[in-house]
Amino acid sequence: MKAVEFKNISKNFGNFPALTNVSFGIESNSVHCILGENGAGKSTLMKILFGMYQSDGGEFYIDGNSVKFDSPHDSIGMKIGMVHQHFMLIDDFTVLENVILGNETTTGLKINFTEIRSVLNDIINKYNLELDLDSKVSDISISSQQKVEILKLLFRDSGILIFDEPTAVLSPVEVKEFFKIIDEFKRNKKTIILITHKLNEVKLIADRVTVLRKGEVVYEEDIIDYNIDLEKLAQAIVGESRVSIAVDKSSENLTNETLIQLNSINLSRNNVKILDNLNLSLRKGEVLGICGVEGNGQNEIAEIITGLEKDFTGDFKNNNVNVSLVPDDRINKGMIMEYTVGENIYLKNGRKFIASSAILDDFSDKTINEYDVRLTNNKASLGSLSGGNQQKVIISREISAGNEVLIFSHPTRGVDINATAFIHSKIIEERNKNRAVLLISSDLDELVSLSDRLSVLFKGKIVKTFDPEELASYRSDNKISLTPDIEIKKEKDNQLFELLGKLMIGMAD
Repeated sequence: MKAVEFKNISKNFGNFPALTNVSFGIESNSVHCILGENGAGKSTLMKILFGMYQSDGGEFYIDGNSVKFDSPHDSIGMKIGMVHQHFMLIDDFTVLENVILGNETTTGLKINFTEIRSVLNDIINKYNLELDLDSKVSDISISSQQKVEILKLLFRDSGILIFDEPTAVLSPVEVKEFFKIIDEFKRNKKTIILITHKLNEVKLIADRVTVLRKGEVVYEEDIIDYNIDLEKLAQAIVGESRVSIAVDKSSENLTNETLIQLNSINLSRNNVKILDNLNLSLRKGEVLGICGVEGNGQNEIAEIITGLEKDFTGDFKNNNVNVSLVPDDRINKGMIMEYTVGENIYLKNGRKFIASSAILDDFSDKTINEYDVRLTNNKASLGSLSGGNQQKVIISREISAGNEVLIFSHPTRGVDINATAFIHSKIIEERNKNRAVLLISSDLDELVSLSDRLSVLFKGKIVKTFDPEELASYRSDNKISLTPDIEIKKEKDNQLFELLGKLMIGMAD
């Protein structure tokens, strides 16, 4: 029986057709992946299912019954839950307070915390969520915050669980843990819908996949015994016969000139050690990759280099260079949602130009053309764009400043194949212009492909740095693929990823 069935769902935003006659079904007790480029309509369709948007045409069914949701309250009442790509949590609340907010169990006029705590602990133990109900959300890792969102759904006894880019914020180790939780959901007769861009993950976890392109269903397939043609799937997503693009990393102007130097850096917050005697150097004309499980000090390194964090000890030298930052959270740290493309670009260049309409239009037109930003018109707000197009605008702004040092923090998180390829090419292009690039990412494929040197961070320390020769020994040549998800990893790749995984959790010798 189908848990969810869409029939001819259409949705327009102004004159833009976000969805056109979308029809497909999702079987009960299955994992159904929905793929597509940024702007293909995936999130729009799920927001219709969750009651955040209302369709302009068509209908959908839950367990065979036609339904219409006017708000998320209606969908929650039908046991549908959604974990958004950007979590809906209150940082200053505890785990328990976030979970029960809006869903309190009361005895008389009082919240029955004893009963709630007992129920939540039973759920935590059943699904191995490993959460402390009394921890503040601001004090726990990103992966734990995701588990809080999952706990919210389970507390409401949701039977249909929607996840929007759930692994975008997770390390490889955390992805494996997440998949174990998904398997446990299936064993408990739940239906899981995953929006993702990561094709290898589809192969590992999905029972069926649906591809949307430009708001229409273009491909559907059952996945049996992990068997699916990933290249065919990638072609369905982008609508092209060729999706793998190679970029030449060779450069004639590499130097050993150090632009950024961190020596014996120590940083603590709330009596917790964040950076522990950390040493790091960033050179002109290189990409230095930083990998590690989220929360091991990556963000703090970026904050020190950009001047946002000053409460540390040790020696920091930046040789009077200017720094640009593409932050890890584009919505909360990287842009003003209500501003246009031109206005967001102006934020970085305001000291050089007067904000006339002509200047803003020029900024907008250059970015739209050079970075292939797709929008209805150049007056559209950045909040109306897809995630990949938002990221292109932010990257354009930071690169256009012409600074000697560029920090990219999770630059392709939640971004589709083509946008990822484009962003990777821009990173290498800047490196080849003799700029120093610090690349912070949880995507090991991305790090290994793009980095000249690669440092592994664990508990605030650099535990290993791979030099160019070591990394080169794991590559077949110096041509890097910009769509690693559709390639079969060679044995050497797997050896390196296994070593990196062990180093990231402190298990390597």
